[in-house]
Amino acid sequence: MPQRKRIKIDSTQAADVQYQSKFAQLVGLIGARKTYIEAGRGSAKTTEILVERLVDLIYDMPGAPALWISDTFTNLTSNVLPSVLEGLGRKGFREGTHFVIEKAPPTFTDKEKEKLPEWLKARFWKPVNHIVSYKRTIVFFTGFNLTFGSLDRPSTLAGRSYVFLFGDEGKYLRPEQVANALKAVRGYSLEFGSSPFYRGQCFTSDIADPSRAGEYDWMRKAGADMDPDAILLVVKAGLVYNEAMAEAVACKDEWLRSRDPADLDTYKRKLKVAERWRRRYETTRRQQGADTLYMKVSSYVNADILTPDWFDDAFASGLPDTKSAILSLRQGIESGDRFYSSLGQQHFYFDGVDEAEYDKLSMRDRPDCRILRYLNVDAPLRLGVDFGNMCSMCCAQLGREGGREVMRILKFIYTLAPEYIEDLGRKFRTFFAPMKTKVIYLYYDRAGNSYKKVGKDQVSSLKRAIELDEGGKRTGWSVHLMSLHQGDLRQSEEYHFMQIFMSGANPRLPLLRIDAYQAKNLKLSLELARTAVRSGIVYKNKSSEKLPIADLPARSTNPSDSFKYLLMTPEYRKIVKGAGGSSGSGNFDIVSAPR
Repeated sequence: MPQRKRIKIDSTQAADVQYQSKFAQLVGLIGARKTYIEAGRGSAKTTEILVERLVDLIYDMPGAPALWISDTFTNLTSNVLPSVLEGLGRKGFREGTHFVIEKAPPTFTDKEKEKLPEWLKARFWKPVNHIVSYKRTIVFFTGFNLTFGSLDRPSTLAGRSYVFLFGDEGKYLRPEQVANALKAVRGYSLEFGSSPFYRGQCFTSDIADPSRAGEYDWMRKAGADMDPDAILLVVKAGLVYNEAMAEAVACKDEWLRSRDPADLDTYKRKLKVAERWRRRYETTRRQQGADTLYMKVSSYVNADILTPDWFDDAFASGLPDTKSAILSLRQGIESGDRFYSSLGQQHFYFDGVDEAEYDKLSMRDRPDCRILRYLNVDAPLRLGVDFGNMCSMCCAQLGREGGREVMRILKFIYTLAPEYIEDLGRKFRTFFAPMKTKVIYLYYDRAGNSYKKVGKDQVSSLKRAIELDEGGKRTGWSVHLMSLHQGDLRQSEEYHFMQIFMSGANPRLPLLRIDAYQAKNLKLSLELARTAVRSGIVYKNKSSEKLPIADLPARSTNPSDSFKYLLMTPEYRKIVKGAGGSSGSGNFDIVSAPR
């Protein structure tokens, strides 16, 4: 039996050489219409799973509209879009050449398109759907167009039809909102009904922990329709097709080098064989049970890129979520193990976006405080701040809810080294620039007062960074330091204090409400914080603060410390200890109901 020809990767002229993990290759080979992947951190879910599927659709359904959803607009602009553009760049796509963002695509005459492949001519930069507004939309050269929407603004998803749905960080997407988005995946059956991806979806995430507020274990349930035997048949047929196509490409390379008619005939024969197997492969993909793929994998699928040191550091951290975040093991944290054991779903709200303000933003705009539904621009702000290699800031206002005082945490802001206090002040000023009342009550750790007599203390630096711009000009903000002469806030006291405060049982204390989207990292920090018991005293386990700096916002207790300074004011501490005190601080910063 003659040996099969192999592609010479270093010299091929007939193929575009790209590299992927074996897992990403397997997901691409299966090509299920509905794909749900739960994978460990660092496994390149967005760039190698979602973007690879996006590239499939760009060529398989030219002119078609698709939708990509995210939990928040901030996450969409800060994380999703940059990852999508990075993934497209790795695959050779360039803005202005292969796609345009939030603007009408270029137009070409029939004469200018005459040398294009026949399959591309009709749809070259021409979507099938009529696009009224290009806001939050990317149009590709095949006419395929991708619209981005966020679930904190559900009305942006209404009124249009799409042929495919994408989503990253699926565990943060509420099942009923995903179901609502899927209602828009409809229509265009005459144009695209023959595609194996028609009316499909592709979601990725790391493992959900339903015991945490705002995490949903719907992807595993959605993948229950998968038939492993049908998927295995797809893999077998796909591997044969892939091998046949590889041999055809190798024969084409040989003909391109020799220009021998005999080599051309060989290439054509091999191509016919590959085409027969392509049809068989596509038939297996359409069989019942083969249109759904659910896989759960660990971060080790990308071990060649992450390196052993990355895993060593992750396991050495001793974090409670290591098994789920790295190994994708499903686990729940018992409430008694949590430092903030009284934290629950009732403390978070998911409707904090002002939709009218949101509508004014494009994908590359940075939102400011005008998008906050519950913000009163005429009232003061309360800030809780923690300093360090990660500087954390909780931004809150006092208000009322059903006749009861409420502490509403509207926004969480942070910096990571080499950024420091000046950068934290600038980020705050930029986001809250539209405020009319520019008064701040600032709460912080007593260490922030160190060296205050010589003006080198951290809190004075933050006060200057907020009250003065980079040129030394006054910004109009007035910062009142509320933690002068404050003693230690011991963790043992914090544990007891938070149980009482979060219970909501004491009418002299405000209710707690946290924006689950705008203060997402604070939410994660509070949920992950664990107890450490020494000599019968409960402390907060702070080992996560030794993680690599990039992991601190979402995986450490750092954000929870700024939360502690915000809530543990002298007056609230007296109420918890039973020593009296009035509700609030003379009501000097009570705000009205939401706009």
